[in-house]
Amino acid sequence: MGKDQGGNQMIDARSFKNLSTLLLKVQPIFAKFLLEAKKHFQDKGLDVRIISGNRTWEEQDALYAQGRTAPGPKVTNAKGGQSNHNFGIAVDLGLFTLDGSYLEDTPFYGQIGEIVARFPELEWGGSWKSIVDEPHVQYRTGLTVAELADKVKAGHPIV
Repeated sequence: MGKDQGGNQMIDARSFKNLSTLLLKVQPIFAKFLLEAKKHFQDKGLDVRIISGNRTWEEQDALYAQGRTAPGPKVTNAKGGQSNHNFGIAVDLGLFTLDGSYLEDTPFYGQIGEIVARFPELEWGGSWKSIVDEPHVQYRTGLTVAELADKVKAGHPIV
């Protein structure tokens, strides 16, 4: 986890790459959110990174296949076109020890909601009722994924 010469948190290369896959309008919001999250988790000896941003429908279908028709555990209930990741408005976060080890399962993921609460334009997957997804954060559009798809097909902006 890097800091600039003034001691401020910097965005790591992996997070920066994933941020760049999002819609331009939401990138600054997610960047600010990430820096707040890094500050929050640094006090706990952890780093937070954006491990996934925009996904193609094919990539989403491949993730959906895991644990069903492909090896591995189930990681999503959304097929291609059914996830906000497919529209460039969602990220998945990963928590890491300061030596770079990924923490797949830790109660610290529950603290992501505390940071999201400071950003009214964002929504936390950990607050969902049916499928709780603590590492997931998305931009609030007020639209269903079907409505997002319709806007994209019609050539209209979604944010």
